[in-house]
Formats: sequence, C-alpha cells, structure tokens
Amino acid sequence: MGESRLAYTPFVLTGLAVVAIAAATVIEDIHGSETARHLIYGALWFKLLWAAIAVSGAYWLYVRRLWRRFPVFMLHLSFIIILLGALMTSLTGKKGTLHLRQGIPAKEYINSEWNSVEKLPFYVRLDSFQIAYYPGTEAPQDYISQVTMQDQSYTISMNHVAKLQGYRFFQSSFDEDMQGSVLALNYDPFGTPITYLGYALLGLSMMWVLLASRKRLLMIALLAGYAFSSQAIPVVPAEKAAAMEREQVVWNGRIAPMGTMSQELLLKLYGKRSYHGLSGTQVVSSMLLEPRAWSDEPIIKVKRGTYKALSDFVDYSGDVPRLRNMGQDPKTDEKVGLILMLMQGTLVKALPAEATPLSQQRVSAELLYNHIDWTLWAMIACFLLAILAGLKEFFHFKSSILHYTLYLFHLISLIFLLVGWCLRWYISGFIPLSNGFETMYFVAICLLAVPLFVRRTFFISVFAAAFVLLVSHLGEVNPRITPLMPVLHSPWLSAHVSIIMMSYALLVLSIVERRLLRLAVFFLAAGIFLGAIWANVSWGTYWSWDPKESWALITLLVYSVPLHSESLPWFRSTRNYRIYSLMALCCLLMTYFGVNYLLGGMHSYANS
Repeated sequence: MGESRLAYTPFVLTGLAVVAIAAATVIEDIHGSETARHLIYGALWFKLLWAAIAVSGAYWLYVRRLWRRFPVFMLHLSFIIILLGALMTSLTGKKGTLHLRQGIPAKEYINSEWNSVEKLPFYVRLDSFQIAYYPGTEAPQDYISQVTMQDQSYTISMNHVAKLQGYRFFQSSFDEDMQGSVLALNYDPFGTPITYLGYALLGLSMMWVLLASRKRLLMIALLAGYAFSSQAIPVVPAEKAAAMEREQVVWNGRIAPMGTMSQELLLKLYGKRSYHGLSGTQVVSSMLLEPRAWSDEPIIKVKRGTYKALSDFVDYSGDVPRLRNMGQDPKTDEKVGLILMLMQGTLVKALPAEATPLSQQRVSAELLYNHIDWTLWAMIACFLLAILAGLKEFFHFKSSILHYTLYLFHLISLIFLLVGWCLRWYISGFIPLSNGFETMYFVAICLLAVPLFVRRTFFISVFAAAFVLLVSHLGEVNPRITPLMPVLHSPWLSAHVSIIMMSYALLVLSIVERRLLRLAVFFLAAGIFLGAIWANVSWGTYWSWDPKESWALITLLVYSVPLHSESLPWFRSTRNYRIYSLMALCCLLMTYFGVNYLLGGMHSYANS
C-alpha cells in the first residue's frame, strides 16, 4: 500500500511544478523577468523540485515495472535524460554577451547568469558589420558580423553560428553607428549533448509506441503532408483602378501590388474590403487625387457601427488645417495619421529603380488571393457543415446521399482552405506559419483534415474549425503578409509551428475522441522540443522560460496526466476524462490566446 501511494508522488510533484510555472508567468508580466527568475525559475527550490520529479519518476518506472513494455519505458526515460541534461547545463554551462568594436580585439564578456566579467581563451576581432535588406525595401533581412578568431575569418548572422573550442557565437545586436556588434555566446559541452540525446530518444520512443497502431501511424503520415462614376464624390473608374492595382509599390517592408496596399489600408481604416461598392484601389487612388473631397466621408471606424470622417479630426475652416479631437483613442489617431500621410503623398512609396519587380504571375496570384475572403467563406462552409451534421445525428438520418453530400462539401471546404494557404505561401516565399493569423488558418486546416481519418470527430472538427476561422475573421490577429524577421529564416520554423498547431487541433478533438489524446500529446512534445532545438541554433539556449514556452510545457504536462489511467484509475471513467479535458482546455486556450494577448514575450502576436 505504501509503494502504491508513493507511485502517485511524481504526479503530485508535477502538479506543483505546473502551479509554480503558471505563477512565474504572472509574476514576470507584473514585476519583470528578473523577479520571476529570482523567485522561481532560478531558485534552488525550483531546481530541487525538478530533481525530485526525476527521482520519483524513476521510482515510478521501477514500481510499474515498465521495462516489460520497453517502448513506454524508453519514452519516460527520455524525459529523465532531458532533465539530467538541463541539470548539467545549469551546473556547467555558460552564457554571456560579447561587445565588439570594429578592429579592436576583445576576449572579455559579461556572464549573463552571474552578471560578472569573464575571459575567453582567445581573442575575437570585429572586421565589419552590415545589415542586409529585402530588395527594394528598408526591411532588414539579416544582420551580419565578420569576425576573426585565431587568425580565421568567421561569418556570424541570424541562424548562422560560429563555433570555436566549444564556444558558440550568435548575432544579438549592434551599435547605432554600425561600427560595433554585440554577440551572444554559449558554452555548454555537457548539457546540450545529453539533452539532445533525450530529444532523440523521445522521438524514437514516440514513433515506437505509435507503431503499435497502424491506423494511427497512417494518420500521422497523412497529417504530416500538410506540414510541409455615379458617385457623389470623385472616384477613379473601376476599369482604371483594375489596371492601377497591378502597379507595384513598397508596402509593409516588401514589394507588393498596389491592390494589396489599398485593400489592407481600407481594412485598417474601415474594417471592410469595400466602401459602398468601391474597391480598395478605387478608394485609395481617389483619396490621392482628390484628398479634400474625401475629407467628409465617414471612412474611419471608431467602434462597432460608428464611423467618422477626417473632417471630424481636422479643422479646415482656417487658412491652415488644424488637428482636433485627437489623443482619445490611439487606434483612431493611427487611422487619422495614415489618411493624412496618404493624402500628403508620403504613405505610398514607388518602387525604387534598383529593386527587382515582382513577376506578373506573382502579381496575379496575390491579386487573386486578395479578391477572395478565404476565412469568411470557409467559416460559413464549416458552420453549415456543423449544422447539417448536427441535424443528421439529431434526426437519425441514414441517407447515403446526405452522407456523401456532407463528405463532398467537407472535402471541397478543405481543398478551398488549402488553395488559399498555398497561394499565401507562394506570395510570401515562405511557409505561412509566422504570425497569429497564419497559425490559426493552419489549425483550421488540421481540424478539417482529421475527420478524413477519424469519422467520429466530424461535428466537433468542423465546428471548432468554424470557430477558429470566426476569431481569425473578426480581426483579432493581423492577416497582412510581411517579410520574415531575420531570425525566422530557419528550416526549424515550419516544422516547429506546424507540429504544434496540429497538436492543438488534436487536443481539442480528443475531448470527444479519446484515442487522439496520445497522438496529440506526442505532437505537442515533438513540437516543443523542435522549438528548443531551433532556439539553441538561433539564440544559443534551448530553453529560456519565455511565457509561451512555459505555458506550452504546462499544457503538455496537464494533458499527459490522463494517459496514465493505469496508475490513476479515476481517468478510466469516460465522464471523468471529459470533465478533466474541458478543464485542461483552459490551459490550451491560455497557451495560444492568453499568452499572446495578456502576457506577451518573444512569441506574442499582440503586435503582429
């Protein structure tokens, strides 16, 4: 009986860790990251808590005699190895920053953990620093430092690391005069290899466990495929506007058709794709040509159902226009500023002579993408599917015609979403998983894909997809296509984000289809650890307790608990599992929405 009770210890300790991590994210938001690190993340008691989890977990493996189920044993052992690697990193690793000035050798750096000055075993000299820009724009594409170490030249840029004697150097920042560069450095000869061993063992053991079910493995393979004028005001005629929308301008740090700039600006100002039947290009070009005539048009959305004109904020009665009623709402002030910049001719920038213009095929693809409201139509289709599926189940319709009609409608909706996603991929030049809008769009694709393999999830899948698309359509996230930040130019990005998004979709569906839970948790674990590898490659540390990382870990731990129903009999009841799953859903919502809009951090989309 005593052994049986001790076997619950790792679950209790893990629960304490979840509470501590959640508290730390709140403390960090209120009092700053240093306070959270001092009180929790870097505290001795927190490290001892994880050590206790590892020791009690090892004892739990012994009590349950899991070596008799070797794949499951290796799966749990991998987590213990990962914790051991983290311990070695904490004990033997070094992190710091090295400030270089051009032509001056340096070897002293600031240790980030102890805030002390330490020395490298060799000198580092900055030969040059430069910023590479996207062609024809002022948007940074990369930050590049050329350095010399031990008479050898090295290039250090975003996602391009220099290595010497166990030290790794990463591009971090630079001086305003462009004569200096700040490098982040990392020295972790023991912790990283052990941690990576744990990641590799985790991946192999997860695949081994899933191999027990051929159906589940097939679903993984298929889902993985998704990873890789009569107007009262002067108006430009529609025919002329259609020709103008193909003209190329610099917008949001990239080269884009004027049709894209016009539509995004109208959405920003008015909240809709058209203004009384006028396209975005008609509105923007008309405002450029006849700014005063448009000043009385109520085109500025201040709140739901309420619109104001520029003249409500600019007094034209005197010789010199004067601003008024400003400072009450930052969003409204921004819209007023954009209109003024447009009317003054400073918002739209012509394509520089040295820039390479987009191909006509690329322009046509972007205009096609702009002309269709992908999220709106897909959302309507999903809600209709959910209603029809609900009526079919409620009235027990057995018609094969209705069944195949729903199936065909569902397949068309999925293909429609995929076409929009692929168009966005072609337009941007990178896999569209870099902001909130794109990740939610991909979640909707994943949700619609699951019923192709698990029919029981049809209703909840299409309903959840409709809800995700609804939130996206309401403008809670930004749908603009912008250049990638330099650090996001990494092959790890698409793998990390796509797997995470698939796990979120599967976690939602696991409420009604319990068999999906293990697959969902495995996807989430794989996504988290792929992200850790990406962070180690890009920033020199595989875990930084960013709020998004922390809540993803909380979600992983919370959803992992029902997988242990043999040790926790309470979860054997379907009713109890559903109750717990609904509670766990709060963690998932916090991870995706709450962190993005409440806590912030490196992963936040609040300002996207």
